[in-house]
Amino acid sequence: MNRFTPVVYLVAALTGLAVILRFFDFPYPPAPFLKYDVSGVPLAIIAFMSLRAAYGVLPVYYVIPVAMGSDPIGMAMKCLAELSTFTPLALTLRKLHGKHSEAIAATIAVAVSATTRVAVMSLANYLVTPHWLVWAGWARDLQRAYAITIHYLPHIALFNLTIALIVSPLAIVVYRVLTRTGILR
Repeated sequence: MNRFTPVVYLVAALTGLAVILRFFDFPYPPAPFLKYDVSGVPLAIIAFMSLRAAYGVLPVYYVIPVAMGSDPIGMAMKCLAELSTFTPLALTLRKLHGKHSEAIAATIAVAVSATTRVAVMSLANYLVTPHWLVWAGWARDLQRAYAITIHYLPHIALFNLTIALIVSPLAIVVYRVLTRTGILR
């Protein structure tokens, strides 16, 4: 048996957990089409272990929900949102490891992660959502679609900020617990 096998099983289990958690969501009240879920926590834990592995599991995280009926555009945006959360979170924690206390490093990493997610998803929604609205039949033309998008952009930004402020600290805490208990090395 290969010595890397336990890591492969752990990554597979965390990926499966992320996919399952994706289906346990609840709406953001001001814009119920935006849904809170904590599927980003297992993805961030994978990213703490290996960013390459986290990037590698994103296609699985995308394909399974789409195969089960999720909107392909919405799921692509979800993958981008999680990517823009866990990448700066993992990179910032690595860079600050040993230079600051755990609390300071975690606080800075969460702030960088949340800021990145808000910026990336605000831009992505500005660029993609109007076209999706026309394609889905929710708006007659791009002009109306852009007006709807601009109206919802503050809600989209606040939603992305709040979910990043939930997922990022939770992922750090869970990762630290798993590391200290010896489940992760």
